[in-house]
Amino acid sequence: MYKSLEALTDPLIRIRLEGMYRELLVTDAAYNMLLQESVHYFHQLRNALPEDQQDAAFQYEDTQLSIQAITERSIYLQGFKDALYLSNELRSSSTA
Repeated sequence: MYKSLEALTDPLIRIRLEGMYRELLVTDAAYNMLLQESVHYFHQLRNALPEDQQDAAFQYEDTQLSIQAITERSIYLQGFKDALYLSNELRSSSTA
């Protein structure tokens, strides 16, 4: 069941997370500032590297973004599973 749940929820999770990030950019000044600082510092570090090492910095950033995407999806899916479990428990306790 969980594998089919994951297959069904993947597109929904991606859409929801993208929306949440867009909303954060508009509504959370601290998030927006930190994001801009992060991008600025990464570019500063990458540009300080010799040209032959800049690709390694790009690959590092790409790998970190991939790890973040996997982590976000897993956390979101676990929260969804926890909500289903809690819903079932509450239903069971109310009928007892």
